[in-house]
Amino acid sequence: MPKYLIHGKTSSDFAAAMLNKPQDRYEMLLPFFEKFGIDVSEFVFTSGINFNFVSVLQAPDDASVDAMVNIVYSTGNFSNISYARAYDSKEYKSVFELGHDKMSAYVSSMQVAGTD
Repeated sequence: MPKYLIHGKTSSDFAAAMLNKPQDRYEMLLPFFEKFGIDVSEFVFTSGINFNFVSVLQAPDDASVDAMVNIVYSTGNFSNISYARAYDSKEYKSVFELGHDKMSAYVSSMQVAGTD
């Protein structure tokens, strides 16, 4: 399954809820992740300024991750949350091999304008 990196910044609403009733968010969300067929390998909160939550997960596809992230974002628990597809070194090499094989078909605007 493809691997994804999620990072976000929790909101003041999240902090208020956690102070009011401390909870293990991973344990609470595990059934939610399972509904999407998502396997979470890392689920950590950090002391960062721009983001303070990071997760590494595997999911069936981009649509599953996008749907999951949008549900989480809609709750107001995060002021910012995003995800990116993550590749191991062999997968990333394959991405560049694909680009290498297809790059001769690309025509830049500078080539068309005759400035290249």
